[in-house]
Amino acid sequence: MQKKLPVFLSHSKFRVGLFMILSLLSACSQTHVNRPGLVVGQDPIQTFEHEMDRLRKDKSIPGMSVAVLQNQQVVFAQGFGYADIENRIPATVDTPFNIASLSKTFAAAILMKLVEEERLDLDAAMADILKNTHFTYYVGTFHGYGNVCRKIREFSRDPGFEYAFLLKDYRCDKENITVRHHFTHTAQGKPGETYRYNGFLFGLLSLVAEEASGKPYPALLVDHIIAPLEMTNTIPSTTDERRDQIMAKRAKYYRAGFGGEFTPSKYPVTLSSSAGMVTTVLDMAKFDVAMDRNLIVSANSKAVMFSETISNSGKPLPYGLGWFVQEHEGVKLVWHYGWAPKTYSSLILKVPEKDVTLILFANSEGASANFHLGRGDVLRSPFAVAFLNVFTDIEVWQRKF
Repeated sequence: MQKKLPVFLSHSKFRVGLFMILSLLSACSQTHVNRPGLVVGQDPIQTFEHEMDRLRKDKSIPGMSVAVLQNQQVVFAQGFGYADIENRIPATVDTPFNIASLSKTFAAAILMKLVEEERLDLDAAMADILKNTHFTYYVGTFHGYGNVCRKIREFSRDPGFEYAFLLKDYRCDKENITVRHHFTHTAQGKPGETYRYNGFLFGLLSLVAEEASGKPYPALLVDHIIAPLEMTNTIPSTTDERRDQIMAKRAKYYRAGFGGEFTPSKYPVTLSSSAGMVTTVLDMAKFDVAMDRNLIVSANSKAVMFSETISNSGKPLPYGLGWFVQEHEGVKLVWHYGWAPKTYSSLILKVPEKDVTLILFANSEGASANFHLGRGDVLRSPFAVAFLNVFTDIEVWQRKF
């Protein structure tokens, strides 16, 4: 029987959680008077709200939704700006957004569930699992990993192919590349040695999940996460009708001009283990709570997901299994960012030791574009720094790059 997530966002619980965190943070602000972003005597929740809106404007984001969880309860949830500028529709906590690479965190849960069920071995060769798989791309359809490998090698050497950089040094014709290598972004060069963030190669893991389970990848998401957690504002959805309703409410996306003007923008994407999901901050909060309560995968699996990958030569790398992992002042930060160039962006940041989570969606690239987060340091994000300074006792300043 599938586990269901208890309802956690009643108005009474929201008020209690808010009161508790206000009391706690008021005490923190008295003892850490020099921490960046905090002013003695100022309401920390109000400080955070103002800082989010200031950063939104500074980073050219028309609309944004933000939620913060503490102790598995939503203690802050708010929309900022406009989901639709032309029609003056405000962004709210119920506005659906494309979440870009935050989709990888859901894929990680699906893959680890298959591992727990002994239907998937992370050390199995991609060539073996996908030997009879059909690969469909806009350049054509290819049968079997061997054929797609040859095409990848061909395109990687083609100077006229705009995505050749994504395929560079993927030695599928010479090396034993495993599921784990794709999962940890260590599939390029000598497998398992070097971290190179690569959304295209991670996207092949949805095909792995399909081969291991015998089910379409969207169905795996719905059956194991979306339906049990009652994520009713998420795509993929339980019905086509519900999907259409969510798409009708989804934020519009914009690119910022040099003069500060916004122009509507699009970024076509197909659902995969790498990207393509649509959800709200409150639905994502349900997923976050379910992960904290080990309702999707076990505590042991989650511990592996939330641990740094160690390279062949013993070097710690900035990615675990579907999540970035780093430490600051001895405290583990588990996170992921999303970025669709000139279109939308997103961020989730968890501090397991403090039991707090930030979830942020934006309808321009401004929450991710200029911070080089793919290099593995969330402290380059001013949004992350503002969250940590208000909702934890960790002293943080934005890192320059």
